[in-house]
Amino acid sequence: MIAIVTFTDPRPTALSTERERALMEKHSLLSEELRKAGFEVLDVNRELGKYESLKAGKNFGIDSMEESFSAGKIIAGSSASGIIAGLWHWTESNLVTALVREAKRPLLLYADDDPAWAGTTCVTSVGASLWESAVNEYALNHVRLKGNVEKVKAWVRAVEAAAELSRRSLLLWGAPYTLGMEHLMDDLPRLKRFVGDFIMLDQYILVRKAEKMLADEKLRIRVEEFYDWLLEKTTVKFDELMLTPEALRRQIALYLAAKESWSEQSGVSAVSIKCQPELSEVYGVTACLIPALFPFSADAEGGKEVIPATCEGDVKGTISSALLFYLSGKPPLFGDIKYVDDEIVMIANCGASSLYYARLSENPEENLKATTLQGQCQGASGGALTYRTPPAEFTVARLIRRGGEYYLLHFRAEGIEITEEMESKLKWGKQWPHTAIKNPLDKETFISAMGANHLSLVPGDYSEELRFVARLWGIKAINLEDPREVKSFLGV
Repeated sequence: MIAIVTFTDPRPTALSTERERALMEKHSLLSEELRKAGFEVLDVNRELGKYESLKAGKNFGIDSMEESFSAGKIIAGSSASGIIAGLWHWTESNLVTALVREAKRPLLLYADDDPAWAGTTCVTSVGASLWESAVNEYALNHVRLKGNVEKVKAWVRAVEAAAELSRRSLLLWGAPYTLGMEHLMDDLPRLKRFVGDFIMLDQYILVRKAEKMLADEKLRIRVEEFYDWLLEKTTVKFDELMLTPEALRRQIALYLAAKESWSEQSGVSAVSIKCQPELSEVYGVTACLIPALFPFSADAEGGKEVIPATCEGDVKGTISSALLFYLSGKPPLFGDIKYVDDEIVMIANCGASSLYYARLSENPEENLKATTLQGQCQGASGGALTYRTPPAEFTVARLIRRGGEYYLLHFRAEGIEITEEMESKLKWGKQWPHTAIKNPLDKETFISAMGANHLSLVPGDYSEELRFVARLWGIKAINLEDPREVKSFLGV
């Protein structure tokens, strides 16, 4: 939900029926544009009875401190993620300051490009006053836009996504960090500025649930039905070493155990499985069905919720994936930066990524049909889920930390078809799902800028939204398509 509130000139001598009707029309038009885009709108002026006031010959816009405080209380008591202040014509800045102090929500100051009214004067005056007063972080970090409804929608998506993350938890099976990768360590208390909480469970919970499922004749039926479903819907290539029928059944049991563990929690935005080495080596099977099927809309038990999932206990990668999901509504892909040259970046996760990317189809059956299950190249046993992502436009994002400070790396990427020549050069991890995208930089600069070996992406362009999110979080966004930003970040 987004709150929209329009202000006006409180001076009695400035009362203008024509002006107030214009403000009402502009306010209503923006509200309708956002509703058409799928957003729920809290019309604060309607809540305050301002439409009736206009009919009675009074102001439509908020015009007193009393109304500003009332509007602030309405917003504070709602589930609104942010406020759009309609500043179509002059108002007194302290009215907006009072609302922001009371409501405590992210704020966008907006006016259209109509030269008939003093919107530009109002936005600059109110914005300067908010900086001057700095009554809270929302006053200090407000956004100003003029005449760009599409950018308003991007801001709304950003505040909605940031709010969703802040209300939910990340579920981590297995404590990070994995395989000595120190960049997977994190400042969890500080990250609570971005996410609601962290639920950290030992992977033994999954092992115990999986073993119980395999040992109990009645519970094992779920595993067997899932096994038959995979054989029917995907191509399964058994071997005598890594992917045996029993290894696949253990992978299925781990996935079903993870589903049960997830269902026992509430308000989880995304999950991460550590896997290595406790599951892959000690327990003896990789957990690849978790990152394949959690961020997918179906499994053997029917349609299901899409839950972003990552591997190796990568907290910043999990936040990156969840953020992209809430911005786009699409299952996010997560994977390793496997290869980089001056032309391409190859992303291939350790055994599995969201099966949505096998065909980028809204029909799960088509994605499953394009997936092959075959023996892993590492771990004691288990199958990897193989596919090659078709070309599309993507947004790539990665939350990183350098010297204790967080940054949000992002860029738009054009997908590239993986040719037979490219395929012939693959050896290690050839069984993994691969996605090829154009490199926004040269290979040396790209590698120099990376603060992780993992990236997350979704189809579509969400660059504007990511910049707004970084601003809401109080961190710097680095667009890898912008040489100036990259040079500044690298200090060159």
